[in-house]
Amino acid sequence: MRPSRHADPRLHLLQAALRAFARRGYDGAGMRDVAHEADVAPSLLYHYFTGKEALLHAAFQHSTRLVLEAFLVASAVPEPRARLGALLQVSARLVRENVDFWRVSYGVRFQSSVLDTLTEGVAASHAAWLANFTTLFRDLGHPEPEVEARVLFGSLDGCFQHFVLDPEHYPLDAVVRRLTLDHGGTLPTETPA
Repeated sequence: MRPSRHADPRLHLLQAALRAFARRGYDGAGMRDVAHEADVAPSLLYHYFTGKEALLHAAFQHSTRLVLEAFLVASAVPEPRARLGALLQVSARLVRENVDFWRVSYGVRFQSSVLDTLTEGVAASHAAWLANFTTLFRDLGHPEPEVEARVLFGSLDGCFQHFVLDPEHYPLDAVVRRLTLDHGGTLPTETPA
C-alpha cells in the first residue's frame, strides 16, 4: 500500500472509513478494512486516528460542519418561502453527495453503545436542523413553528433514510419538491451553492 497523496489525508481517510463502514457496517469493519479502502498502511491510519471510534466521531463532526455550511448558504435567501425551498434543496444535495455518511449514520442510530459516544455530535446536528426550520416557520408566520419544524424534520429524515436505502430508485428530488410546496415554500430557480 502506498502513502496517501491526497491534499487532505485526514479527509481521504474519513471518506475511506465511511465507505468501509457503509459496506460492512460499523461493527463489521475494522481499522485494517479502512486502511485497505484508503489504500494506505494501517500505521498511517493510526497516525491520524486512534481507532474506529475516533474515525466515527470525526465523520460526524465533518458532517455537522457540512450541514452548517449548507444552512448558511440557504439562510442568505431573504424571502422565507424561497429560503425554505433553498434549505430543503441543499439538504437533499448534502444527503445525495454524502450517501456513505448517511448510511452509516442511520446504521448506528439504533446501536445504543455506539450512539452514546456520539450524543454530543448528533444533538448538535439535530439542533441545527430544528433551529433553522423553526426560524423559517416563525418567519413564515406559522402558529406553531416548533411543531411544524419537527414535522418537517421528521418527514425529511424518513425521506433521506429511504433514499439511502435505494438511491438509484428513490425519487428524492420529487419528494423534496412536494415537501417544499406542502410546507409553504417555493421552489428555487437554481440550486444554492
